[in-house]
Amino acid sequence: MHAVPNTSAAQTDVSAFITDLDGGQFDRMLSVALGQVAAGVVDNNKAGEVAVKFTIERIPGTHQVNVKHSLKFSKPTLDGKAGEEATRKTVMHVGKNGVMSLVPQSQLSIPGVPSKV
Repeated sequence: MHAVPNTSAAQTDVSAFITDLDGGQFDRMLSVALGQVAAGVVDNNKAGEVAVKFTIERIPGTHQVNVKHSLKFSKPTLDGKAGEEATRKTVMHVGKNGVMSLVPQSQLSIPGVPSKV
């Protein structure tokens, strides 16, 4: 039986998470991969694939994790396919309800400024 996630709890901001990985390089690589695969699909009338994988491991003694992020893509070509694969790591802080961010949540709020949450 699968547990249903608590959707009322604070969540990781996925846009910020993707942009923060590898200092923005993962975001750029994903954008390029999606574009190359889409162009290959249209030009060659064959399916392509973009795969993203995250492996998350705790850094002992901290509220931080290493997020290993892998991007693999395969674009169709006239005579077959071409692709690339890249794997890198980014350290993220884990806050309340498992929210991951580049900086600790306590540093995300500015004294005297109301929170959006």
